Amino acid sequence: MTSGGSDMAAARPVRGCPVCGGRSYTVLFRQEFVAVEDATPITGYDVAVCSACGCGYAEGIPPQGVFDEYYRAMSKYEYHQRDGAESDFDARRLKLIADVIAPIVPSLEARILDVGCATGRLLANLRELGFVNVEGADPSPACAAAAKRIYDISVHTRTLTELGAGGGKYDVAILVGVLEHLRDLSAAFTHLRSTLNLDGLLYVEVPDATAFADWSNAPYQDFSTEHINFFAPRSLDNLMAVHGFVRVFLKQNHREQSWRTVMSNISAAYRKVTDVPAGPVIFDAATSVGLERYIAACRAEDEALRVRVDTLAASGRPILVWGVGTHTSRLMATSRLAEANIVAFIESNARYHGKMLQGRPILAPEALKGRTEPVLISSRVFQHEIAEQVRTGLGCANELILLYDL
Repeated sequence: MTSGGSDMAAARPVRGCPVCGGRSYTVLFRQEFVAVEDATPITGYDVAVCSACGCGYAEGIPPQGVFDEYYRAMSKYEYHQRDGAESDFDARRLKLIADVIAPIVPSLEARILDVGCATGRLLANLRELGFVNVEGADPSPACAAAAKRIYDISVHTRTLTELGAGGGKYDVAILVGVLEHLRDLSAAFTHLRSTLNLDGLLYVEVPDATAFADWSNAPYQDFSTEHINFFAPRSLDNLMAVHGFVRVFLKQNHREQSWRTVMSNISAAYRKVTDVPAGPVIFDAATSVGLERYIAACRAEDEALRVRVDTLAASGRPILVWGVGTHTSRLMATSRLAEANIVAFIESNARYHGKMLQGRPILAPEALKGRTEPVLISSRVFQHEIAEQVRTGLGCANELILLYDL
């Protein structure tokens, strides 16, 4: 644990705390990634905790525009591998969220905007519950097209900071899995407030940093290339208070994310008020404790993972690696996976096809047909789904190398 920042972080201007703006912090962990050619927004960051308010965040990262372009160009949320359809797990999760939101919406005629709506399933669920004025916003044109094609949902191709350009006013805004992705939260909330009517409702869901350690996942996976803010209930309340929102309710919960993988969440609703700020910033002691507990829990799992990777690298066997996301890019940077005899990578997201990762090509799943190399599945969350895709979807009999005993 250190104060200030690492040499890598020092190469960039200090980001500052996304809640209170403080510029003094303690570093708990250094995360590292290997970049996919023209497709990775960051190659590492310091996991920091603000000395002034206790919020957790990624320090030493590029400007918001880099992330905006990444989500426009490289979005994985249009579900290429399923022709735009969500997984069964996502469908169940979004139905649960719709059932939570519905009772707090003042009327069936309320104007509802889902920011970062992906392909629009949550909005479709709300429409099925009787809400007639539902719209979405997402930076990915492919997501907007999929939402129209699959659910006949209107989606504006905009980032959160571009919402004001439309001039629309809404009674309810939804941000599920959004706030943890945003570098410049202050600018985002300026635009968000401009789109919400007075007394408008804001429903948010973010990963719960106090409970990362309570549910099994790949080591350090919650410190991903995309998740750059780490919230506890107090830091989320502080963020809202700073920007003129008062809490309606807040719950900590967990939901299935995929096969035998559970994600901890904070689900909360806030009301827009006239005064900014709406309340004082109260120090959050829980985030640091939660993150340190998570880091300690990851160490043992990471060592076990490294033993498997070491064995694979030492064998010299030609292999294919399925997946080029956070899991793979971290292992390529921090383990001997880069030393393995990797012939090529396989990736479901078509945006990556034709790109390179450390000199190896990234291929579409269909390229696996006719190949005989063993396939290393570099994912815990989707290990089961990828294995099913190889065997059933593609009809391939390649040996599967699994990193996790699920």
